[in-house]
Amino acid sequence: MLRRRYLLCLAALPFLAAQTLLASTVQVGTCMTGLQSFSTISAAVSSVPSGSTVDVCPGTYAEQVTITLPLTLVGVTSGTANQVLITVPAAGLVQNAVSMFGESVAAQVLVEAGPVNITNITVDGTGGDMSCTNWLAGIFYGSGSSGTVNRVRASNQIDTTCGVGIWAENANTTGESVTVQNSTVYNVDSAGIFAGSGTTPTLTANLNDNVVNASAAVAAIDSDSVNGQVNGNDISNSVFGVFDISRIHVQTNRIIGATTAGIYMANGGTASGNKVSFSGEGVLLGASGATLSNNTIMSSTTAGVELGCFSATLNGNLINDAPIGVDAAPATVALGSTTFANTATTFTNGCAAAALAARTALTSGAARVTAMRSSNLSEQWHTPATPFGTRTK
Repeated sequence: MLRRRYLLCLAALPFLAAQTLLASTVQVGTCMTGLQSFSTISAAVSSVPSGSTVDVCPGTYAEQVTITLPLTLVGVTSGTANQVLITVPAAGLVQNAVSMFGESVAAQVLVEAGPVNITNITVDGTGGDMSCTNWLAGIFYGSGSSGTVNRVRASNQIDTTCGVGIWAENANTTGESVTVQNSTVYNVDSAGIFAGSGTTPTLTANLNDNVVNASAAVAAIDSDSVNGQVNGNDISNSVFGVFDISRIHVQTNRIIGATTAGIYMANGGTASGNKVSFSGEGVLLGASGATLSNNTIMSSTTAGVELGCFSATLNGNLINDAPIGVDAAPATVALGSTTFANTATTFTNGCAAAALAARTALTSGAARVTAMRSSNLSEQWHTPATPFGTRTK
């Protein structure tokens, strides 16, 4: 009988070991009963098995968090409290990643696995300025990672022009997907949300229904060589509202106060159903092949649409209150039932073959963007090959 008991115990050991590897739910803090508790988010995410859920109690957590396994990280409600605030440690931030462009990055939340889903978390970068010796990222999805960022706030990623609220990239040949939705980004000084991959897009980025008030940023939303969409976002106060180096779908966004352009389309793509107001140019092109349809562009200080002599398909747009409605249109471009109102000059062309090369070199979207960047001696910001470029610090 005793021998049989020993054999049964030995037979059960693999099952018990497997049980310890099963996904679990744990908490950070002590606001819930019946769950294993950790004092820091870092301790929790480094201790749980793959696929686990980490519930974070309301409070302030001064730490850098690295996630290396698929899991769910969610801020929970306790009583009337609902804010989980990740802040800069007292000793400051340290580099914990290198971007696909070769830049050193200090990420407040670093994701190196997938899927990793983050919900109801605030990441605040106050005090994290490293004078651009490292890039500062609120949330950073590195190559090979995936997941969803939902109902998150990233704010105050200020780093002498090297601060990014939410950053997702993929240098791998295997495709990945990152969704950022229902989130807010405030007060950053490079890009509010950035998504990028290699020459052949291997990242699908769906950036939907976010509020991005980028303040000092060059771009509120910046997409570089990715698939997906930029849809339904409220964007304000940046140099560029949507800076698109992909051929992504830019749809039904509300963009206010982009000093250079509400939407910059460097490689074609589709912009439809957007409402752009109080921008220098509503839409600015840097290449041929874009489709602009059913956009409402109001109160542009320079032009509603700046084609820069690039061909495009226009259909059903409304341009109201601009010095020029459609500027530098090639003769082959049809306005496609565009409606003009309160526009001093509805359209200009002047893109005859003899003048096209000179005009494109001097005034196209790509040239003017390059000139704008090079005027800032503190940085060499974004080139098509390396969107975050190299810094002259």
